[in-house]
Amino acid sequence: MPKYLFIFLLISTFALAKDIDLYKQGEILYAQKGCNGCHGVHGEGMHEYPVIMNKPKWYLVKKMKFYRGKKGVMRQTAQIMIPFAEFLSDEEISYLTHYLSLYKEDMNAPKYDIEYESWGDGGS
Repeated sequence: MPKYLFIFLLISTFALAKDIDLYKQGEILYAQKGCNGCHGVHGEGMHEYPVIMNKPKWYLVKKMKFYRGKKGVMRQTAQIMIPFAEFLSDEEISYLTHYLSLYKEDMNAPKYDIEYESWGDGGS
């Protein structure tokens, strides 16, 4: 019995490490591919660009492959996605969608101070 428990724990550890690796690869690709330029640093959406964090993975994969294949009629803001998606491999789409679907905000990450005011510092 202890032998089987050890094997189960070993397999579980490898599965967890693989999951963390997929997440980290997606996080790296999100920054490298410039996704944060329209969707925000945390996938929170900006202006007319949608929130993409914590969406179901199947939905994100479907959308990314749709843009990659340049299929159908879409709004002008959606057409902007085509050059970003058209050269993504299936593996990169898997990494990105894994990261976005499981996104967890790093509470220790540096944040902007929204209370900061620059006026009244002496002027010119």
